[in-house]
Amino acid sequence: MKRAALGLALLLAAVPAAAQTLPRWIAFGDSITQGFGDAPSTDPGYPGRLEALLAQRNINVDIVNAGFGGETTAEGMVRVNTVTAQGGRIFLLMEGTNDINAKVSTETISFNLNQIALRAEGRGMEAVLATVIPRLPSANTDGGNRAAGALAAAVRTLAGSTNRRLVDPFEVLFYQTTNPFDTYYLGGTDKLHPNAAGYTLLSQIFADALTPNVDKVPPVLGAVVPDDGGANVPATSTIRVSLYDFGAGIDRMQTRLIVNGQPVQSTFEGPDNRRVDLVYLPSTPLRGQVTVGISARDLATPPNAVERNVSQFIIAGTVFLAGDVDRNGRVDGADLIALALRFGAPRSSTRYSADIDLNHDNVIDGLDLALLASNFGKSSF
Repeated sequence: MKRAALGLALLLAAVPAAAQTLPRWIAFGDSITQGFGDAPSTDPGYPGRLEALLAQRNINVDIVNAGFGGETTAEGMVRVNTVTAQGGRIFLLMEGTNDINAKVSTETISFNLNQIALRAEGRGMEAVLATVIPRLPSANTDGGNRAAGALAAAVRTLAGSTNRRLVDPFEVLFYQTTNPFDTYYLGGTDKLHPNAAGYTLLSQIFADALTPNVDKVPPVLGAVVPDDGGANVPATSTIRVSLYDFGAGIDRMQTRLIVNGQPVQSTFEGPDNRRVDLVYLPSTPLRGQVTVGISARDLATPPNAVERNVSQFIIAGTVFLAGDVDRNGRVDGADLIALALRFGAPRSSTRYSADIDLNHDNVIDGLDLALLASNFGKSSF
């Protein structure tokens, strides 16, 4: 017995101490977690890179890649119990891309994600939610990333309402990264997956969100009322925009709502600086197409700032003339320039815009120009 005990002790001594005690994390998701399209490697995708990045920051963990190609969130609910059976400390959840392909509703995806997270938490793990990455503009489904953006807002709302941590690849890739689709995606016939550089960037996004006292993401969008793209909206509708910040918190003194290009006096609601609701009741009825924007920054040092439009909707009874590309009620030189910049672009091109394809034949050409010219100088409201 003494000899056996001595042998076991020698064996354990030969194993690095870190390998005996590393906390176990699980990266759960679809083919993007699995690492489809990555350069040849024994450890593809973002999880292995994330493990190495965290080690450089003295956060030593063992990250298990539990990505499964083609999986939807409904299928993830079935698989999660098996994956988490051995337990772990952190459960990284990024899934929903295949649901968007299948045109599953945002509400259903969000419900499924919460159920997956709850099952991991039932095993004693901390669930960390992540937004999905955007897809190329030429993708057959959701090339404009409207559904992916709506899902990102829903995931943020879910994380905020359940007090979970959030990683936000959608925000970083879609809004903060220059030429992401040209640089960080496979491209060609593949409209969804990162290349090797993209997986490296994805791991960086995760590492920054999971490292204490690192905050590189500005306040991000939650729910917007009226909905982006809405039509027949009552002219006296209240505008409400929810903002979340999962880092240092929102600087309310530097946050404002912008309607049709002008700052408006809005009220602030929300329990703390993690969530702020900007609420605006118009003093006069709204008309035409209404554009809602936000200007905000957080309390990080240095602060992360954001200023962008977050919603456009159309007031009930509004009529637009063909060629009124910017929907300001008049067909003018601004509309002509917008068409000229995209002239000749087929639907497969990144220059294509459905709003400028006036006859909806999947190419911006002389027929669209003729429609615009027929109404040039005319106003509808």
